[in-house]
Formats: sequence, C-alpha cells, structure tokens
Amino acid sequence: MNKHLIISITVAASLFATNAHAESGETWDVTTRTEMPGMPYAMPESTATMCIPKGAEKDPNRLMKQDGDCEMTDVKTSGSKTTWKMRCDNDGQEMSGTGVVTYKAYSYQGTTRLSGKSGGQAVNMTANYQGKRVGTPCDTANTVVAIKGMENMNDMMGMANKQMASAMSEQCEISNYETTELISGKFFGPTAACPGKEKFACKVIGKDVVKNVEVYVKLSKHDDTSEVSISTICGINMPASTQAICKKVDSGNYEELAEYCPAEAKAFEAERSDSSASKSTSIIPSNPVDSTLDKAKKLKGLLGF
Repeated sequence: MNKHLIISITVAASLFATNAHAESGETWDVTTRTEMPGMPYAMPESTATMCIPKGAEKDPNRLMKQDGDCEMTDVKTSGSKTTWKMRCDNDGQEMSGTGVVTYKAYSYQGTTRLSGKSGGQAVNMTANYQGKRVGTPCDTANTVVAIKGMENMNDMMGMANKQMASAMSEQCEISNYETTELISGKFFGPTAACPGKEKFACKVIGKDVVKNVEVYVKLSKHDDTSEVSISTICGINMPASTQAICKKVDSGNYEELAEYCPAEAKAFEAERSDSSASKSTSIIPSNPVDSTLDKAKKLKGLLGF
C-alpha cells in the first residue's frame, strides 16, 4: 500500500486534518495502533503531537475537516459519542469504512475500520487511537506537529514491497501450475495479475493442446466464452489442434470430445454398441430343455434301455 495513503489514513483516523483557516490552538498527543491483516510487516504504534483549535476536540464540525485524501461524511453525535463514515482516495487507491470516538474532559479514544483495494489486492485496516491533551499553544495551520514511531516507515515499506514482490513472483512462476491452470485471466488479458508471462504460458499451452484432451477442451471452452482469445494471443492453430486431438478419441473421452470431434465420437460409440451386442449374443445360455434331453439320452445309453 502507498506510504502516503497509510499516513493520511492514520492521521485522519485520529480525526484531525489540515484546517482551511489557521487559528490558535493547543497541542494533543494522539497515539494510534494500526492493524492490517495479511501485510508482511506490523505497523508500528505511532504518537502524533497535533495542534487542535481550542475547544474543537468536542466539536465534530470543526474536527471533521477534509484533507486531500480522506473525506468524512454522515457525522453523528450523541452525548459524548461521535460516529461517521469515511472514504480515502490516493492515486486510485480507495478505501471506505466507519469510525467511532468517545470523548472525556481532556482525552478521547476511538476506532476506525476501513476496507478497499490497493494495487488490485483487498486490504482491511483497523486503527485504534487515543488522544490526551498537552495544552501547549500552537498554530493550527500546522496540524501535525510531530510523529513518533514512523521514523523507519521508508525502510519498512521498502521491505514490505520486496516481500510482496517476491510473493507475487512466486505466484506467477509458470512451473508452479498445471497447463490447464495457465488458461486463465491470471496470465492473459488487460487485467492479468501476472503480466509479462504470456510468452512462457503460451509455450506450455501450445505444446500440450495437441496431445492433452483436458488442455484442448479447457482452451476451447475458454475462447468460446471469453473476450480474450488465448489461442489467438499464443498463435495456436485450433483447427490443426482439433485434428490432432480427434485422433485420440477413446472409451474414456469420446463423450467429452463429442462436441469437437463428432464424427470420431459417433464412430467410436457405434463401434462400442456393435461390440456390446456381439458379446451379448456370444454369452446367450443354451436352452435348459435341450440340456435335459441330452442328459436323459446319455443316461439311457449307460443303463442299456
């Protein structure tokens, strides 16, 4: 996820954004703990010293300002509790969710939950925070006076990006997949999750499509139902592939290939029917009456009458 979006959301989750008009304020220490399941690193707990207009800590209309990335809406206050909805957008990375905060005389605590997508992947984020009044005079034009706990954010994000790149590389390794699994939007098309792997996937598919029935059928069905024709992208001659695969019609696949090899499948089915009929004739039992008469004749001969 974009570093700046994380910081924006973390700060916004604390309820404070840059004020359009500067006014005198006082400092508050806001500690935030952010959790993002599935991330390859743990977000550090951070404490931001923030400048808030005097008395605004209990006035959501003054606190819920909009910054360049996040927007709060549907703000509702009941007693000492405030709830809201939230949407953040930074360079196309969108997240939305809800928040709640409870105020006391010189402190507050709350939670913000957000979900969305970053880089095409689902992201869930929960920020728990608490604020404590410090009271030092300040200028609200500079909302965030200082942030502790994010000094190593660049290193952490760099490490996370490397780990995610490594994981994606592993997921896109062609040799990790069966040929039928390569016939998908993961490797082909404008929204492919593994761009740049078409050439390698095509090589494997092109090799197997003329000899593997499952691969041939999967490719045919995919291209019949998708706007992205993998056979066209890979330069696969489907009529020639059909000719080759139809020579492989047998008892185990003639029904599956009937749509693509109707003549061969029909001939094989007729051959099976004839064979079954022949076997049925050959095993018809003899007439039990005839068998009894034969035995009687043999007995008569033995007894001499």
